Amino acid sequence: MSIVPGRLAKSTRGGIAPIARRLHALGVSANAVTVVGFVITVVGAALVAAGQPGAGLLVLLLGTLSDTLDGQIARAAGGGTRFGAFLDSTLDRLSDSALAIAAVWIGASSLNPFFRTFPFDTEDILFGGGLLLLVSSFLVSYIRAKAESLGEGASIGLAPREARIAIYLIGVAAWAGTGNLQLFAAAVALAAFLATVTVGQRIAHMANALNEKKG
Repeated sequence: MSIVPGRLAKSTRGGIAPIARRLHALGVSANAVTVVGFVITVVGAALVAAGQPGAGLLVLLLGTLSDTLDGQIARAAGGGTRFGAFLDSTLDRLSDSALAIAAVWIGASSLNPFFRTFPFDTEDILFGGGLLLLVSSFLVSYIRAKAESLGEGASIGLAPREARIAIYLIGVAAWAGTGNLQLFAAAVALAAFLATVTVGQRIAHMANALNEKKG
């Protein structure tokens, strides 16, 4: 079970469906929105890495909206293409990497005068947590893809992609609102921990599923 209720995710997608249909009517393709959303997310991550959480949050929210819109536009067009699905999945992985790298960048910036006022342990958490988030996020997605290639499903766990992004954005918002970098570090650490737990859950799920078939 995800920490983000399925009903909430479904209602969010339903809320932007009219926008997606309008964009489709205007000739905007799902692939174009996918690419634009990726670029926006990278810009937002760069702003976060530069110590501008307020601006970064606004840009990342726009990128998240684009990330949801592309699938809805594909549905409005009668279904996405195989290349569209490939492009979306690939750029999602790169977007996730950009978010994790932003945290690692801040953690590694102890020599930057802007970050010298923050406790070293916060930087350490950001650096280590960002690296763990980077690796675990890739593993969560890889396990699902590998499971599907074996004819199984592995869309389970506490922190699928939307949950990790939600936690990350809450951390950015907390940092922007309070000026306390430790709150962002805590969010990154939490997202990394939950992603790691999700990796374990999916491995255990696949072990059970494949062993049952063998038996």
